[in-house]
Amino acid sequence: MIPRALRAAAWVVALTLAANASALAAPLTPLPPAAESFQAGSLHVDRYGNGATTLIFIPGLASGPWSWAEQIVHFSGSYRVYALTLSGFDGRPFVPQDDMLGTFSRDFWSLLDARHIVRPVVIGHSLGGTLALALAEQHPDRLSAAIALDGLPVFPPVAQMSAEQRTAAAAGAAAQIRSQTPAQVLAAETSYMQTATLDPALVAPTAAREARSDPAAIAAWMQADVSSDLRPALASATVPLLELMPYAAGGPYTEDQTVAFYRALLAGAPNLTVVPIEGAKHFAMLDQPAAVDAAIGRFLATVAGATPSPTPHP
Repeated sequence: MIPRALRAAAWVVALTLAANASALAAPLTPLPPAAESFQAGSLHVDRYGNGATTLIFIPGLASGPWSWAEQIVHFSGSYRVYALTLSGFDGRPFVPQDDMLGTFSRDFWSLLDARHIVRPVVIGHSLGGTLALALAEQHPDRLSAAIALDGLPVFPPVAQMSAEQRTAAAAGAAAQIRSQTPAQVLAAETSYMQTATLDPALVAPTAAREARSDPAAIAAWMQADVSSDLRPALASATVPLLELMPYAAGGPYTEDQTVAFYRALLAGAPNLTVVPIEGAKHFAMLDQPAAVDAAIGRFLATVAGATPSPTPHP
């Protein structure tokens, strides 16, 4: 006999899976058809638009280009847009690497070489924003600017830890994620998205999409992110840098206090702008897509080489 509690749990999982299967069709902004899709080392790449200036979007942990769909639609009319998917995310196969951050960087710069992409603007969310900061530190001469939406040089909960403590915390978090079943991933993502957006209607569709990611990939990227600290090299990120900071009133800190905290974590960056996105949580581009579009657009207008042109990209 199967214990009653286990039978009840099985029904909950089955109903949740069924509900989230239909949630994949829920009204998130749909991605337009890609002009082309291809593999660049560990990165899956979708291209949209055909402007002279290039924007490269990097989604966050467990996410895919769907998380940037509104911005891809908005900007691909004037820019050439590349949307990256990290290995193991959004249903893509996961190829484990000893150095996740190093492999990403190598494949990113190789993509620029192979496609003759000159000084793009890199735009990342969360983990993707942290990766954008890392790229700006590595080769600022090869970028026009970097934009991070709630992506920081160190994972805030471990910002005051030593390197050894961060490494231990990262390993512990990764071990828990790595052993999850698909149903557990879905449950975890559903619980997380309830804290990451202000719109309850976004929880099910985003969680269902994130649950398509391989738990081993989520664990590996979480471990790489939590154990890293980019603050010591921020001075080398000399490109214009925009940090988009979600802010929802009613929390324990005022907007000014939150801006001060973000500025403190990014204090070494020599060309920093912090812009609050009000009425938003972590997925600000879903909570407030028009505000994010406008903030990015204003910033691009100030960046040399980032003004859109109808001239086709070579």
